[in-house]
Amino acid sequence: MNQMPSYMKRYFIRLVIFLSLYMVILVGGLNWMNSTNPPGDPMPAVLAVLTALPILGVFWTIFRLLVEMDDEYQRFLMTKQIVVATAVTLAIVTVWQFLNVYDVLVQGPQWIGVIWLVMFGIAGGLVRWKA
Repeated sequence: MNQMPSYMKRYFIRLVIFLSLYMVILVGGLNWMNSTNPPGDPMPAVLAVLTALPILGVFWTIFRLLVEMDDEYQRFLMTKQIVVATAVTLAIVTVWQFLNVYDVLVQGPQWIGVIWLVMFGIAGGLVRWKA
């Protein structure tokens, strides 16, 4: 039976830490903002940045995995996955933005990081499908 490489173990540990922090900060921050006594300025901005930091940590975790991988073929597949996720995200955001420019949509792209993470997950399957 194959054992998980040490770089993947570190990746999963980092991912769990950052996603757990994200959930705690997001739920706590939203509960505080929606409470009967929400914080005043500048706390909403501070909460927004604090909520974003663990997601930035997820991005760092993904790129750190790329650096730590000792299998060149797996590193190639990961690089390809990152490029595909980025390309699809840019395509979605570009179309979305032009729909906004031409007043088809009232609001432009939001949640771009989340879109990228979803595309990263989908790209992983596509890149490895017949690899």
